[in-house]
Amino acid sequence: MTQQHRGNGGKSLLVLGIIWLLGAISDRLWFALDQSVPAWDQAEYLTSTLNYLQALQHPQWFSGEWWTNFWLLSTKIPPLVYILTVPFLQAFGTGGDRATLVHLLFSAILLASVYSLGVQLFNRQVGLWAAAICVLLPGLYRFRLQFLLDYPLTAAITFAFYCLTMWKQEGSAADFVTDVTDRLKLEEGTKKKHKFSPSGAGTGAPPLHTLSPSSFFWAIAFGISLGLSILVKHTTVLFLFTPIVWLAVGAVRQKAWGRLGQLTGALLLSAAVFGPWAKTNWLLILTGGKRATVDSAIAEGDPALNTIDAWIYYCQHLPEQVSWPLLLVPLVGLILYWRRRKNSSSILHLNSCRWLAVFWGGAYLINSLNINKDDRYVIPYLPVLSILLAYCLTLWPSRWGRQIRWGTIGLAILAMLFHILPLGGAFGHSLVQIISPGNSNYPYLGKEWPHREVIAEIIDREPYLQSTLGVLPSTPEINQHNLNFYGALANFQVYGRQVGTNLKEVPQDVRSLSWFVTKTGPQGSIRERIKQAQNAAVAAIEKGDKFQLDKTWVLPDYTNLNLYRKRVQPVEIQPLNEARSQVQLDRVTVAATAVPGVALPVTYTWSGPWQQLQSGLVFVTWQNQQSGDIPPGKTFRILHDRAIGQATLHSGMLEADKFAVGFRVVDRTAMLPPANIAPGNYNLQATYLNRKTGETYPINVPTVSVKIDAEPGKENKAPGNEDNTDKPELDLVTQLRAMAVNLPKGLPGLEPVFEQIGRINQYDPTQDYTVQAEQALEYRLKQEPNNLELAYALAFSRVLQQNVKSAIAALEKVTQLDSKNPYAYAYLAFVHLYGWHPKAAQTALKPALALNSNLPEIRVLNGVAALMQGNLIQAWQDLQFLKKLKV
Repeated sequence: MTQQHRGNGGKSLLVLGIIWLLGAISDRLWFALDQSVPAWDQAEYLTSTLNYLQALQHPQWFSGEWWTNFWLLSTKIPPLVYILTVPFLQAFGTGGDRATLVHLLFSAILLASVYSLGVQLFNRQVGLWAAAICVLLPGLYRFRLQFLLDYPLTAAITFAFYCLTMWKQEGSAADFVTDVTDRLKLEEGTKKKHKFSPSGAGTGAPPLHTLSPSSFFWAIAFGISLGLSILVKHTTVLFLFTPIVWLAVGAVRQKAWGRLGQLTGALLLSAAVFGPWAKTNWLLILTGGKRATVDSAIAEGDPALNTIDAWIYYCQHLPEQVSWPLLLVPLVGLILYWRRRKNSSSILHLNSCRWLAVFWGGAYLINSLNINKDDRYVIPYLPVLSILLAYCLTLWPSRWGRQIRWGTIGLAILAMLFHILPLGGAFGHSLVQIISPGNSNYPYLGKEWPHREVIAEIIDREPYLQSTLGVLPSTPEINQHNLNFYGALANFQVYGRQVGTNLKEVPQDVRSLSWFVTKTGPQGSIRERIKQAQNAAVAAIEKGDKFQLDKTWVLPDYTNLNLYRKRVQPVEIQPLNEARSQVQLDRVTVAATAVPGVALPVTYTWSGPWQQLQSGLVFVTWQNQQSGDIPPGKTFRILHDRAIGQATLHSGMLEADKFAVGFRVVDRTAMLPPANIAPGNYNLQATYLNRKTGETYPINVPTVSVKIDAEPGKENKAPGNEDNTDKPELDLVTQLRAMAVNLPKGLPGLEPVFEQIGRINQYDPTQDYTVQAEQALEYRLKQEPNNLELAYALAFSRVLQQNVKSAIAALEKVTQLDSKNPYAYAYLAFVHLYGWHPKAAQTALKPALALNSNLPEIRVLNGVAALMQGNLIQAWQDLQFLKKLKV
């Protein structure tokens, strides 16, 4: 193997830059040709970049609340890629192709890291060949052409591994000494076997345990890079776990306590980097892990761990990820090298190869242990494999080595071009499958998909409103995520959400949304358990009388995409000819009589200036005229506090002069007379609150009353109209208050709550209803500070917003008002645990334990609090009650 001179660094960096540039040109050419729409994950990630772009328009760097909301923008997926994409969107504009410009940055990081690893472990020649192979690996370029997290993760992990390798090398001279010793022993003809310790130290020289300044630098660099890599995707740990443990064990065996301390410090530093996001979202990260692994593996039919297929899965797919030339030619070079090895004076670099094998082998085994299998999950180990392949390429005899290397790279280039461009037709596709099996990734050159037209049609019909589009099909081209993405591109005026997935909830889905898209032909990845629900939703929309077909598009696959609009819109808004100074309630349409516990349709017609309507929260009270004569246990009012127009007023892309006049808002909804409401006549009262300025003023209301009959309605399991599609759905604030009534019951009361929260969150994509509820309930509680029902509802609204500090304050108020209920203290303790306050949680549980020490919920929470404080004995005792929990 030809040794590269150390003085060629400048030339090598120029070559490396050319490799990056050629890869960038091919990628941008592909994106210029491609007219496809993003699929599920790609569209979801693209939408997240727009969320962070919006958040970073007006940052508040020194506001703790702003940072909490910033991390909450991505609750389950680490947000670093989204954040790094923002400057590219600011510079080049929004759009799917423009967002992928961030891959140029990650390609530079990846190639620089691979090259540097090759130089450090072998030589410049290996580093350059490895960088070239990285550009040409099918497993990498397929995902370089998609906006997914896997390619950025690959770059981040490779850079972190480079920093770890540099720290390892700085701490020991053994790598160099081992290789030189190998060469000298070969020259002397010795056949002695070498023994290596886990730290990488050989028998030729003892490891150096001195802590040099550079070792501190690389420990810090590794800690930061590891933390940033976890902020790209938390599966980082699956790849770096083995080399970290390998070095830690080696340090312990050598009693290199200083080195072990550096490594520990680096891990703590990484936790400080990713900690703020993880601390904010840790519960959702844990609960989302099951769906992302176990549920997905079952749905996709991945092999079980007790089968051989689970352990050879990635080996079987290696030719697809690497290609046969890049896999076999280096292996042949290695075999030929070992055959002539006895007479060779080449440096073996066994230690370097073993270090790379530790990373690759550990990553392979750990990822094989993950029951959810997919090729893209393991591409972060491909750059390390490329270094090994490049090293083996350089082992070919010098007579043929140059020609073999260039020939192999030439074949890989041709294979890549045939895989990413439709060259050669069917013959070319068949030919490339021989040398590089796997799916081709051609740019889509056909007819444009109508996503932008669908969004534009909705906005054209409702230019002053924010709309939620119910999406029933779920194909790679037509799904809730990519329609949501194109709605976000239109100033977040349209949101796409998948509904019709639960048969029991179909009537509520149909009542709650005004827009739906359906599709003829294949419906996509609709699982068997939800096909019945989807069919019922399609039938209700297409065959019922509540919706009308608004527009139809013929798709490139010759199926039809149908856009349906509700005949009677829940919110209508029209500009007036004159300006208005304050919000007025012009008309109220409501039935003359109602019964307790049954949703009552009501229509409010508001008018006023745009800003006040858009920011308006109204406190609506239907008050019994004889409230002084109400018998005990009966309530004397109906609360209907909510935002005007269900908080859907949206300025869109309209110019400012369009809002100089007044507007009229017709707001069709339903209210819920409490089940214990007293019979009698109820009159209307209303107060306006500006959600932005805090301004309040009374609203003059028309003369209107509702008579409540004595006959109670049937109690519903969940607030709403159930199967009745004729009446409007209850507004979401009312539904939240109705669910909060169950909270004092503990777990039995929480079950119906959790069943409904996911559903209503689909209807309000921004979850603004929780903020509306919080503001309304704060106002009410100032007037009635001892109202327990309102206190529970306020705490519930804050918990749903994941606002730990304010939720704790609300729950402390609940414990004062409901001091005999152990579940009130349990809720307070849970929020303390969520906010990483185990000591405060244990203190909050003391009254609950005094009230009922045998409640499993209380003991489990106490056990978790003890565990977080390191009290293992107490934790073990209390966590035994997990067996008694009925969840």
